[in-house]
Amino acid sequence: MKRLILFASMLFLALNFTYAQRTIKGKIIDTKGESLIGVDVYAKGTTIGTVSDVDGMYSLNVPDGSTTLVVSYTGFASQEIQIGNQSTVDV
Repeated sequence: MKRLILFASMLFLALNFTYAQRTIKGKIIDTKGESLIGVDVYAKGTTIGTVSDVDGMYSLNVPDGSTTLVVSYTGFASQEIQIGNQSTVDV
């Protein structure tokens, strides 16, 4: 019986962490409309981040409490972007 309760508790906890996040996607371009490759994108206050691909696209699973993305790239000023309840954030 103790094992069953322990298993149920662990399953509930795992499911809770799985659903306590959301996916933010977007495209990063420069002022000329060119895609930027290798741009760092991360959720402020976390260690969760990613890098944009060859088309400037990124996808990032952020915790529900995250409200800000930080975008940085060599040669450009870093930007902090409020994400609110958006699931697509283009920069």
